[in-house]
Amino acid sequence: MNEHNEWLTFTGSLTEKMEQWTGEAMAVTVQSQGMQKLIRDEQEILALANRQWGWIREVELAFSGRAWVMARTVVPLALMNAAAGRLRLLKQKPLGPVLFNRLRAQRHAIDFFKIAKVQWNQHVDSQALWCRRSIFYIDNFPLLLKEVFLPDHPIYQQSMGYNTSNSKND
Repeated sequence: MNEHNEWLTFTGSLTEKMEQWTGEAMAVTVQSQGMQKLIRDEQEILALANRQWGWIREVELAFSGRAWVMARTVVPLALMNAAAGRLRLLKQKPLGPVLFNRLRAQRHAIDFFKIAKVQWNQHVDSQALWCRRSIFYIDNFPLLLKEVFLPDHPIYQQSMGYNTSNSKND
């Protein structure tokens, strides 16, 4: 399997994988966080009724000032009222350690595809981008995580045959 597929199919914490790859800590910038109406595909994936609301967190994940991933976490109201209520306290911290370690979330589905536009973030406008979509279960409630790999992520360098060394001199 080539390296770009390994990024997409990796079932552990993407935060930990990226930090190991770069050898540095990731910077998390919260773009938005709070109660929002879910996008239609989110309602369908989570098997929720139309016009459903949930707690949404959108973040940018960066290394050395270069954005690598835009992530959108979608938490239905029933889950926010259960164990996942502590997600509101994340602030600038990554989701991965809380999701995998504290909440003991189980990933039940993962798919990936290329998208032409980030539907939930109008500020991202570029080439077709890889998107990874996962459903986790916490105490039998679903949580949706969408991760869009931005142009500076090494997934594109690797898939186009560029040098993939993790040199920090570029």
